[in-house]
Amino acid sequence: MKKNMEQRIKIVWLLSILAILLITAGQGYWLWNQYEYANHEKAEEAYSLAMKAIAGNDSLRSLQAKSKADTQKVNVYKIKMLLDTRNGKYENNLLMGVTTAQKGKKDNSKKAGRNAEKSTRNDETNQLKGRLTDLTHQKNIAYKDSFNIYSNTASAMNPASLISLYRINEAIPFSLPQLDSLLADRLPNVNVRTQLEVANDTTFSWDPIKTTSGPAWNTLLTIRYPYNPLKHQWVSIQLHVVPHEVLLRMGWQLLGSICLVVLLALCLLFQIKTILKQRRIDELRKSFVNTMIHELKRPVQALKMCVAFMNDKSLRTNEKAMDEVVRDSIFELDELSAYLSKLRDMTRAEDQHTQLSIATFDIKKLVEKLIRLHQHPAGKKVTIATHLSENSLVTADPVHISNIISNLIENSVKYSDQEVHIDLGITLSDHVLTIKVSDNGIGIPLSEQGKVFEKFYRAGNLPDRSIPGIGLGLSYVKLLAEAHRGKVSLASQPGKGTQIEINIPQ
Repeated sequence: MKKNMEQRIKIVWLLSILAILLITAGQGYWLWNQYEYANHEKAEEAYSLAMKAIAGNDSLRSLQAKSKADTQKVNVYKIKMLLDTRNGKYENNLLMGVTTAQKGKKDNSKKAGRNAEKSTRNDETNQLKGRLTDLTHQKNIAYKDSFNIYSNTASAMNPASLISLYRINEAIPFSLPQLDSLLADRLPNVNVRTQLEVANDTTFSWDPIKTTSGPAWNTLLTIRYPYNPLKHQWVSIQLHVVPHEVLLRMGWQLLGSICLVVLLALCLLFQIKTILKQRRIDELRKSFVNTMIHELKRPVQALKMCVAFMNDKSLRTNEKAMDEVVRDSIFELDELSAYLSKLRDMTRAEDQHTQLSIATFDIKKLVEKLIRLHQHPAGKKVTIATHLSENSLVTADPVHISNIISNLIENSVKYSDQEVHIDLGITLSDHVLTIKVSDNGIGIPLSEQGKVFEKFYRAGNLPDRSIPGIGLGLSYVKLLAEAHRGKVSLASQPGKGTQIEINIPQ
């Protein structure tokens, strides 16, 4: 039966550990998914803030371009759309140019010469391409750019937005310091790197491109924004999604998961502890029953012998023998009554507080009476030395105090050799009653000193297991002391003796 119970407890332990691991793994998996989701949200938020900074930068540049309109102006000289039937695509031809304002006649003649030269060069290019017309009649042209854009449908391209970006960039070239300032304002706690790029391919792209790379705990967000799509000019923005900000955003989820795992683990551990405690209580109950039967059997057997003696009429005539039988009967009845009293008080303590009848009495007289009436077992020489305080009036329950001292003296006699020396000291100072009982007994091992105050526990270093006792002595003393709001302490050395000290406030 015992082996079966141990196997069950081991199985419960293993299942509990497995449950804790599975719960922890499940919560970890859920938290990781939540972290990835929160990390994605943080990246989207950073992207949105970065695009707002870019839009703000374009707005500032647009305002700056308007203030410069009196010196130069970007004009659209030609927009033509052709259908390439061979490729099934639309070809959009754009001719852009920058014109300068005419401040005077002299200036106009010089600029006309320069513009004529630039116009001639652009015309040669146009003639090679075979797509644009001669624009030499524009006399104040600073320079011209031509672009061919292919699209699948006629409405795929938005020339207005492309031309607007071209105009802004030609009037106010893109400035990284200004964009960096706006990004720092929008993303104050993020390390941002920016650089200007020119695409090597000839594909026109006028939508920003967002890419993420790296692990979830160190995500790199890259934004490529075409600030001048017609010339394939981009600004690249790189920023890291900071992990601790993602974790702060998940604060309540992390705290809730940790609390849930800890709570479940504590519940499982408490369940295991309860099972072990129940097992120990069951073992103590069995041990108590066996010990109780053994302990009660001795006084009952002695009383049976005494009754048998008194039942013999021929033996009752011996007065001396009769007195001894009566004395032994009283002693055994007192022992039996003491056992039953301890059991009664310990049982009451499990259901309610120990009832006290507080009174003021002379503890010196109480001690003297206890020593005088104490019955020493045959074969032992007992010496009790008392050290009593002059002030002997105390306030407590006299019956319980008497039981405390009696139990301590009884333990000292029971767990000592043939010659027993007991020191009983009682002092009253600073409103504290101190009771000290020291002996020269077998002592208690250090490993068991914390257990001797438990119910039904008996030390393992007993020289003779036949020594009467059910393991209630010290637990009973502790119960009565705590009922008086007092404390019990123990100091012992195996082979040298034990000292019990009780402090009860007055």
